[in-house]
Amino acid sequence: MRKVAHETARTTSYDWVEYFYQNAPEPILPWNEIVPLSGAERMAVIPSIQQFQLGEGATGARMLERAQRFSRETGDLGLIAALKLFLREEQRHSRILARFLQVESAPCLQKDWVHSAFRWIRGLAGLELCLKVLVTAELLARPYYAALREATNSPLLMSICQRISDEEQAHLRFQAFALSRFQNRHSRGVQTLSKTFHLVLLACTAALVWIEHRSVFRAAGRTFRGVWKETWQEFHTLYRACSAQ
Repeated sequence: MRKVAHETARTTSYDWVEYFYQNAPEPILPWNEIVPLSGAERMAVIPSIQQFQLGEGATGARMLERAQRFSRETGDLGLIAALKLFLREEQRHSRILARFLQVESAPCLQKDWVHSAFRWIRGLAGLELCLKVLVTAELLARPYYAALREATNSPLLMSICQRISDEEQAHLRFQAFALSRFQNRHSRGVQTLSKTFHLVLLACTAALVWIEHRSVFRAAGRTFRGVWKETWQEFHTLYRACSAQ
C-alpha cells in the first residue's frame, strides 16, 4: 500500500490517482489452496457473499456524471480520474468474490432488494450525498470482511477478505479526501447537521446489514454491539481524516 492510503496529511487528487494505478495489478491470492466449505459454513456465508458480490460491482455511472460536473466547476480534474479508478477497484472486489462463488459452485445474484434500494437512493442524490451513501457501505464493509474472514477455515476466503479489507481501509481514506472537497463549502452548523444525518443513515444501515448478514457475524462470534462499536469508531476516524484535509 502506498503511503497516501495511510497518512492523514493533506493530499491531492493526483496522489490518489497514483495510488490506484500502483494498486491496479491483480492481487496474488491462493487460488490453488482450495479447502471446500463445509455444509454449515456454506449456509452461513454463501448467501451473504452473493449479496456483497452484487453490491461491490456497482458502475457508479450517475455518480461519475455528477463528479464530472463538479470537477469542471472546481478545476479539480484529478478527482474524476481518481473516482473512476476507485470504482474500478470496487468492481475488482466483485470479480474476486464472483470467482470464489464459482469455486464453490454457487451462482452470482442478478438482483437484490438491498442493492436496488441503495442504487435508487444514489440515483436521487447529489454528488456529496451520493458519496456519503457509498462511504456508509464502506464503513460497514470493514467489520463485515473481518467477520467473514473468521467465519470459515478456508485459506482462500481468508486471504480474499484480508485483501479486500486492506483496500477498503484505503478507500475510507480516499472517501474522506473526496468528502473534504465539500467541507469548506458549508457553514459549521450545516456541517454538524450533515454529520448527524450521516450518522442516522449509518445506524439504520448497520441494523439492516446485521439483519441480512447476521449468520456471518454470529459464525465469527460477533455481536451487534461489537459491530456497531467498530463502525462508530471508523465513522469518527473518517471525519477526523476529512477535517485533516
